[in-house]
Amino acid sequence: MSIPDKILDGIDRLEPLPITVQKLVVALNSQSMDFNEIAKTIEYDGAITSNILRTANSAAFAGRTRIETARDAVVRLGTVTLLDLVLIGYLKSIKIAAPLYDLTEDDLWLHGATASLAVKAIVKETRNRKIPEAANIAALIHDIGKLIMVRYLKVDAATVLNLCEEKGLTFVEAESDLIGCNHAEVGGAIAHKWSFPEPITLAIERHHEAEPKDPDLMLDVVVLANLTAKTVGVGLGAAGMNYRADIAGAKTRTGLTAEGFERVCIQTAAWVQDLKYSYGYRN
Repeated sequence: MSIPDKILDGIDRLEPLPITVQKLVVALNSQSMDFNEIAKTIEYDGAITSNILRTANSAAFAGRTRIETARDAVVRLGTVTLLDLVLIGYLKSIKIAAPLYDLTEDDLWLHGATASLAVKAIVKETRNRKIPEAANIAALIHDIGKLIMVRYLKVDAATVLNLCEEKGLTFVEAESDLIGCNHAEVGGAIAHKWSFPEPITLAIERHHEAEPKDPDLMLDVVVLANLTAKTVGVGLGAAGMNYRADIAGAKTRTGLTAEGFERVCIQTAAWVQDLKYSYGYRN
Protein backbone atom coordinates (compact mmCIF):
# COMPACT_ATOMS: atom_id res chain seq x y z
CA MET A 1 0.00 0.00 0.00
CA SER A 2 1.51 3.33 -1.08
CA ILE A 3 1.78 6.34 1.23
CA PRO A 4 -0.26 9.38 0.06
CA ASP A 5 1.70 12.40 -1.19
CA LYS A 6 0.42 14.59 1.66
CA ILE A 7 2.00 12.23 4.17
CA LEU A 8 5.25 11.97 2.19
CA ASP A 9 5.44 15.77 2.10
CA GLY A 10 4.91 15.78 5.88
CA ILE A 11 7.80 13.37 6.36
CA ASP A 12 10.03 15.67 4.31
CA ARG A 13 9.03 18.64 6.51
CA LEU A 14 9.56 16.82 9.80
CA GLU A 15 11.94 18.61 12.15
CA PRO A 16 15.52 17.44 11.51
CA LEU A 17 17.08 15.15 14.04
CA PRO A 18 19.44 16.90 16.47
CA ILE A 19 23.08 16.68 15.37
CA THR A 20 23.86 14.41 18.32
CA VAL A 21 21.20 11.93 17.17
CA GLN A 22 22.47 12.09 13.58
CA LYS A 23 26.00 11.23 14.68
CA LEU A 24 24.79 8.40 16.88
CA VAL A 25 22.75 6.94 14.01
CA VAL A 26 25.89 7.03 11.84
CA ALA A 27 27.78 5.26 14.62
CA LEU A 28 25.00 2.67 14.91
CA ASN A 29 25.17 1.97 11.17
CA SER A 30 28.95 1.78 11.04
CA GLN A 31 29.36 -0.19 14.27
CA SER A 32 32.04 2.31 15.29
CA MET A 33 32.04 5.41 17.40
CA ASP A 34 34.30 8.40 17.90
CA PHE A 35 33.78 8.97 21.62
CA ASN A 36 35.60 12.30 21.60
CA GLU A 37 33.52 13.69 18.74
CA ILE A 38 30.22 12.60 20.30
CA ALA A 39 31.26 13.98 23.68
CA LYS A 40 32.15 17.36 22.17
CA THR A 41 28.73 17.53 20.51
CA ILE A 42 26.91 16.60 23.70
CA GLU A 43 28.80 19.12 25.81
CA TYR A 44 27.10 21.98 23.93
CA ASP A 45 23.71 20.81 25.23
CA GLY A 46 23.50 21.17 29.00
CA ALA A 47 20.24 19.22 29.30
CA ILE A 48 21.63 16.20 27.42
CA THR A 49 24.92 16.29 29.33
CA SER A 50 23.09 16.40 32.67
CA ASN A 51 20.84 13.52 31.66
CA ILE A 52 23.62 11.20 30.45
CA LEU A 53 25.76 11.92 33.51
CA ARG A 54 22.82 11.10 35.77
CA THR A 55 22.16 7.89 33.84
CA ALA A 56 25.84 6.85 33.75
CA ASN A 57 25.98 7.17 37.54
CA SER A 58 22.64 5.46 38.14
CA ALA A 59 22.34 2.03 39.76
CA ALA A 60 21.82 0.41 36.35
CA PHE A 61 25.16 1.61 34.93
CA ALA A 62 27.34 2.78 37.80
CA GLY A 63 30.83 1.32 37.99
CA ARG A 64 33.47 1.60 40.69
CA THR A 65 34.20 5.24 39.95
CA ARG A 66 31.85 8.18 39.60
CA ILE A 67 31.54 9.64 36.09
CA GLU A 68 32.24 13.37 35.90
CA THR A 69 32.72 14.10 32.17
CA ALA A 70 30.58 13.69 29.05
CA ARG A 71 33.27 11.60 27.35
CA ASP A 72 33.43 9.10 30.21
CA ALA A 73 29.63 8.90 30.22
CA VAL A 74 29.62 8.22 26.47
CA VAL A 75 32.13 5.40 26.92
CA ARG A 76 30.18 3.84 29.79
CA LEU A 77 26.74 4.03 28.20
CA GLY A 78 27.55 3.10 24.59
CA THR A 79 25.84 4.04 21.33
CA VAL A 80 22.42 2.44 21.81
CA THR A 81 21.76 3.74 25.33
CA LEU A 82 22.94 7.22 24.34
CA LEU A 83 20.71 7.22 21.28
CA ASP A 84 17.79 6.05 23.40
CA LEU A 85 18.28 8.90 25.88
CA VAL A 86 18.70 11.61 23.25
CA LEU A 87 15.77 10.38 21.16
CA ILE A 88 13.45 10.55 24.17
CA GLY A 89 14.38 14.20 24.54
CA TYR A 90 13.70 14.79 20.83
CA LEU A 91 10.31 13.08 20.97
CA LYS A 92 9.32 15.16 23.97
CA SER A 93 10.30 18.35 22.11
CA ILE A 94 8.00 17.63 19.13
CA LYS A 95 5.06 16.19 21.07
CA ILE A 96 1.53 17.10 19.99
CA ALA A 97 -1.93 15.83 20.86
CA ALA A 98 -3.15 13.01 18.61
CA PRO A 99 -6.96 13.12 18.33
CA LEU A 100 -6.89 10.53 15.54
CA TYR A 101 -5.68 8.05 18.15
CA ASP A 102 -7.30 9.69 21.20
CA LEU A 103 -3.88 10.28 22.72
CA THR A 104 -2.69 13.32 24.67
CA GLU A 105 0.49 15.20 23.77
CA ASP A 106 2.43 13.16 26.32
CA ASP A 107 0.92 9.78 25.46
CA LEU A 108 2.84 9.27 22.21
CA TRP A 109 6.37 9.73 23.52
CA LEU A 110 5.57 8.01 26.83
CA HIS A 111 4.18 4.95 25.02
CA GLY A 112 7.42 4.70 23.03
CA ALA A 113 9.55 5.19 26.13
CA THR A 114 7.55 2.48 27.92
CA ALA A 115 8.05 0.08 25.01
CA SER A 116 11.78 0.79 25.13
CA LEU A 117 11.85 -0.06 28.84
CA ALA A 118 9.84 -3.19 28.08
CA VAL A 119 12.63 -4.39 25.78
CA LYS A 120 15.06 -4.21 28.70
CA ALA A 121 12.60 -6.18 30.82
CA ILE A 122 12.16 -8.81 28.09
CA VAL A 123 15.92 -9.26 27.72
CA LYS A 124 16.27 -9.52 31.50
CA GLU A 125 13.46 -12.09 31.72
CA THR A 126 14.37 -14.31 28.76
CA ARG A 127 18.16 -13.95 28.97
CA ASN A 128 18.05 -14.31 25.20
CA ARG A 129 21.43 -13.00 24.07
CA LYS A 130 20.37 -13.08 20.43
CA ILE A 131 17.98 -10.15 20.92
CA PRO A 132 19.60 -7.18 19.13
CA GLU A 133 20.82 -4.42 21.42
CA ALA A 134 19.19 -1.84 19.13
CA ALA A 135 15.72 -3.35 19.64
CA ASN A 136 15.01 -0.78 22.33
CA ILE A 137 15.56 2.00 19.75
CA ALA A 138 13.06 0.37 17.38
CA ALA A 139 10.60 0.05 20.26
CA LEU A 140 11.09 3.67 21.29
CA ILE A 141 10.11 5.02 17.86
CA HIS A 142 7.80 2.23 16.68
CA ASP A 143 4.79 4.60 16.62
CA ILE A 144 6.61 7.66 15.24
CA GLY A 145 4.36 7.46 12.17
CA LYS A 146 1.42 8.63 14.28
CA LEU A 147 3.12 12.00 14.66
CA ILE A 148 2.90 12.67 10.92
CA MET A 149 -0.58 11.18 10.56
CA VAL A 150 -2.10 13.58 13.10
CA ARG A 151 -0.25 16.59 11.72
CA TYR A 152 -1.44 16.28 8.15
CA LEU A 153 -4.76 14.41 8.25
CA LYS A 154 -8.11 15.73 9.44
CA VAL A 155 -9.53 12.46 10.72
CA ASP A 156 -10.73 11.86 14.26
CA ALA A 157 -10.85 8.70 16.36
CA ALA A 158 -14.64 8.45 16.17
CA THR A 159 -14.51 8.14 12.37
CA VAL A 160 -11.99 5.30 12.55
CA LEU A 161 -13.86 3.54 15.36
CA ASN A 162 -17.14 3.72 13.42
CA LEU A 163 -15.44 2.03 10.47
CA CYS A 164 -14.01 -0.63 12.80
CA GLU A 165 -17.54 -1.42 13.98
CA GLU A 166 -19.16 -1.30 10.54
CA LYS A 167 -16.63 -3.55 8.80
CA GLY A 168 -15.27 -5.57 11.72
CA LEU A 169 -11.77 -4.17 11.26
CA THR A 170 -8.91 -3.59 13.63
CA PHE A 171 -7.95 0.05 14.20
CA VAL A 172 -4.88 -0.28 11.96
CA GLU A 173 -6.93 -1.91 9.19
CA ALA A 174 -9.49 0.90 9.40
CA GLU A 175 -6.64 3.41 9.29
CA SER A 176 -5.43 1.89 6.02
CA ASP A 177 -8.96 1.72 4.63
CA LEU A 178 -9.62 5.41 5.29
CA ILE A 179 -6.21 6.91 4.56
CA GLY A 180 -4.50 4.50 2.19
CA CYS A 181 -1.71 3.60 4.62
CA ASN A 182 -1.20 3.05 8.34
CA HIS A 183 1.06 4.60 10.95
CA ALA A 184 3.46 1.63 10.95
CA GLU A 185 4.19 2.07 7.23
CA VAL A 186 4.63 5.82 7.72
CA GLY A 187 6.92 5.17 10.69
CA GLY A 188 9.08 2.91 8.54
CA ALA A 189 9.35 5.67 5.93
CA ILE A 190 10.43 8.15 8.62
CA ALA A 191 13.06 5.74 9.96
CA HIS A 192 14.36 5.27 6.42
CA LYS A 193 14.59 9.04 5.91
CA TRP A 194 16.52 9.31 9.17
CA SER A 195 18.94 6.59 7.93
CA PHE A 196 18.27 4.16 10.75
CA PRO A 197 19.61 0.62 10.16
CA GLU A 198 17.33 -1.54 8.02
CA PRO A 199 16.40 -3.99 10.83
CA ILE A 200 15.05 -1.07 12.92
CA THR A 201 13.19 0.39 9.92
CA LEU A 202 11.59 -2.95 9.04
CA ALA A 203 10.59 -3.68 12.64
CA ILE A 204 8.77 -0.34 12.81
CA GLU A 205 7.13 -0.85 9.43
CA ARG A 206 6.00 -4.44 10.16
CA HIS A 207 5.03 -4.40 13.84
CA HIS A 208 1.33 -4.73 13.02
CA GLU A 209 1.65 -7.64 10.60
CA ALA A 210 -0.49 -10.54 11.82
CA GLU A 211 1.46 -13.14 9.83
CA PRO A 212 4.91 -11.70 9.11
CA LYS A 213 7.11 -13.46 6.57
CA ASP A 214 10.61 -14.24 7.81
CA PRO A 215 10.17 -12.61 11.24
CA ASP A 216 13.31 -11.78 13.18
CA LEU A 217 14.01 -11.09 16.84
CA MET A 218 14.06 -7.32 16.32
CA LEU A 219 10.47 -7.42 15.05
CA ASP A 220 9.41 -9.97 17.69
CA VAL A 221 10.67 -7.85 20.56
CA VAL A 222 9.03 -4.67 19.21
CA VAL A 223 5.72 -6.54 18.95
CA LEU A 224 6.04 -7.72 22.55
CA ALA A 225 7.22 -4.32 23.78
CA ASN A 226 4.18 -2.65 22.22
CA LEU A 227 1.94 -5.25 23.86
CA THR A 228 3.64 -4.67 27.22
CA ALA A 229 3.18 -0.89 27.04
CA LYS A 230 -0.50 -1.32 26.26
CA THR A 231 -0.93 -3.97 28.96
CA VAL A 232 0.44 -1.62 31.64
CA GLY A 233 -1.97 1.05 30.39
CA VAL A 234 0.39 3.44 28.60
CA GLY A 235 -0.75 4.73 25.21
CA LEU A 236 -3.86 2.60 24.79
CA GLY A 237 -5.79 5.41 23.11
CA ALA A 238 -8.75 4.74 20.83
CA ALA A 239 -7.25 1.54 19.41
CA GLY A 240 -6.89 -0.10 22.80
CA MET A 241 -6.20 -3.78 22.24
CA ASN A 242 -8.04 -3.83 18.90
CA TYR A 243 -5.08 -4.81 16.78
CA ARG A 244 -3.44 -7.89 15.32
CA ALA A 245 0.17 -8.96 15.56
CA ASP A 246 2.07 -12.23 15.72
CA ILE A 247 2.15 -12.20 19.52
CA ALA A 248 2.13 -15.97 20.04
CA GLY A 249 4.93 -16.46 17.52
CA ALA A 250 6.96 -13.62 19.01
CA LYS A 251 6.70 -15.13 22.50
CA THR A 252 7.79 -18.52 21.24
CA ARG A 253 10.75 -17.21 19.26
CA THR A 254 12.01 -15.00 22.09
CA GLY A 255 11.40 -17.63 24.76
CA LEU A 256 8.96 -15.46 26.73
CA THR A 257 6.50 -17.56 28.74
CA ALA A 258 3.08 -16.44 30.00
CA GLU A 259 4.45 -16.12 33.53
CA GLY A 260 7.50 -14.34 32.17
CA PHE A 261 5.30 -11.83 30.37
CA GLU A 262 3.57 -11.04 33.66
CA ARG A 263 6.94 -10.35 35.26
CA VAL A 264 7.94 -8.18 32.29
CA CYS A 265 4.79 -6.09 32.76
CA ILE A 266 5.41 -5.68 36.49
CA GLN A 267 9.03 -4.66 35.95
CA THR A 268 8.15 -2.29 33.10
CA ALA A 269 5.41 -0.61 35.13
CA ALA A 270 7.87 0.03 37.96
CA TRP A 271 10.45 1.50 35.59
CA VAL A 272 7.80 3.70 33.97
CA GLN A 273 6.96 5.23 37.32
CA ASP A 274 10.64 6.06 37.80
CA LEU A 275 10.80 7.54 34.29
CA LYS A 276 7.73 9.70 34.83
CA TYR A 277 9.10 10.92 38.13
CA SER A 278 12.41 11.86 36.52
CA TYR A 279 10.54 14.00 33.97
CA GLY A 280 8.40 15.71 36.57
CA TYR A 281 5.20 13.70 36.29
CA ARG A 282 3.65 13.03 39.66
CA ASN A 283 0.59 10.98 38.68
